[in-house]
Amino acid sequence: MYISDIKDSAVKAKKIIQKFEKLKSDRVNWDSYWEELAKYVLPRKDEVYGMVTAGEKKGHNLYDSTSIHANELLASALHSMLTNPSSVWFGLSTGEKEVDQIKEVRQFLQNSVLKMIKVFNQSNFQTEIHETYLDLGSAGTTSLRIEEDEETVVRFFASSIYEVFIEENSKGVVDTVYREYEYTLRQIVQEFGEDILPLELQQQYQKDATVKCKVIHAIEPKELNSDIFASYHVLKDKPVLLKEGKFNEKPYAIPRWTKITGEKYGRSPAMKSLPDIKMLNSMMKTMIRAAQKAADPPLMIPDNGFLLPVRTQPGGSNIYRAGSKDRIEPLITGGRIDINTEMVEQSRQRIRSAFFIDQLQLQQGPQMTATEVMQRTEENLRMMGPILGRLNNELLKPIIDRVFGIMFRKGLFGEIPKELKGKELEVRYVSQISKAQRSGEADTFTRVIQSVAPIIEMQPQMMENINGDEVLRYHAEVFGLPEEMLRGRQEVEQARQQAADQQASQMQSQQDNVDADTAQKLSNAEQI
Repeated sequence: MYISDIKDSAVKAKKIIQKFEKLKSDRVNWDSYWEELAKYVLPRKDEVYGMVTAGEKKGHNLYDSTSIHANELLASALHSMLTNPSSVWFGLSTGEKEVDQIKEVRQFLQNSVLKMIKVFNQSNFQTEIHETYLDLGSAGTTSLRIEEDEETVVRFFASSIYEVFIEENSKGVVDTVYREYEYTLRQIVQEFGEDILPLELQQQYQKDATVKCKVIHAIEPKELNSDIFASYHVLKDKPVLLKEGKFNEKPYAIPRWTKITGEKYGRSPAMKSLPDIKMLNSMMKTMIRAAQKAADPPLMIPDNGFLLPVRTQPGGSNIYRAGSKDRIEPLITGGRIDINTEMVEQSRQRIRSAFFIDQLQLQQGPQMTATEVMQRTEENLRMMGPILGRLNNELLKPIIDRVFGIMFRKGLFGEIPKELKGKELEVRYVSQISKAQRSGEADTFTRVIQSVAPIIEMQPQMMENINGDEVLRYHAEVFGLPEEMLRGRQEVEQARQQAADQQASQMQSQQDNVDADTAQKLSNAEQI
């Protein structure tokens, strides 16, 4: 490395450290907010300021776990309905129906999706995406890093927002991500080499390789509005550029639950229900004390009627003065535990509603048919439409784009049809929530037919206006019917043409038989 290169690297490192400190100072208010949220909703991740003690107790100051359980239910429901490992939760398309219907293109796109799903399931995606959903429900913003892996093609790393700092572009899209993490000197040498370290750290490495150092990983567009992202690993305590590289896709997905205009970081269901969460915790503390008083009330003891100590355990004997009429009696305060119970349940219900538990779980009610249950579930899921749109754009699409790019460069998709060359593929979501959002469109056709059914009975020819093939394909797309269950348009035309030819041949054969029979009868008549 030349001296000029060393100077340039030092300048880059200093600029990155300065920008990191600026991003860190910009979110001071968020840090205190996240610390309070983690205390009540996700106590095992309450290390906002990095003060972690291995094996320390978490949540020991909590008196109610409703918010923790509600956040876990929300995360599990999102995991099941958005990225279910046992189903295909996305598809690929060119955006052009004519091209998508070509047999070779359709098979390539379908096989590509199945290969990607296999890669997702063979990696650590399912465990890390669940942590992402947990962070979304509590902090409102989280980070999922996607990196190449020699064994599993890709590997995912879910990071709490505490160690990630972000910046948006002019379109409100997060395109700059700075992450602070700790590495031992041994880990730094393993990943970046020993020669890159300053002399004093090389000497320290020889003495004690377990010494920890803070490293900044900076990801930002290589140029203005560029789709290529520059990557820098910088030693924070020293202006040393450990590694410089680039990514063809953004290696981070930074989803936000909801966002207020002018803010970079998102807001969560836990933020909306934090007053109820704190009040419920306080009420449960009071209610526990009230229950203890009711079960083991304080005692009123006359000052000169009994000999101390007073024994309150079962079978305890207390000595009192002969002839004294004084007795040890409980002090009844008249507290109403039933009122506290009602207020506690109301607070719990508001917390569950804030975490969408009412929409995600079918509530108890009158007995319903399977169809009614399905309709009720779909109606509830449609209410999550705005949240779904943001998660599709900020979580699922970056993940799919990144994994597709890695697999494409590794040549895992095989030969690409000529019809796809030069075309940009689109992602289509076919998860349970996406199907519920589109099911209303499919119901439109049913409502139209039902409304005009009396007229159809009088004028059956009206049905000629309906294109049955398109209706079938539209419903199959909405409800996510697998492609292998449908024939291609050309195959359908060929099958119909063969059926028509076969029918025509049969009719011609029957006609020939009739003509031959008639001719035979005429010949017999002439002979007579």
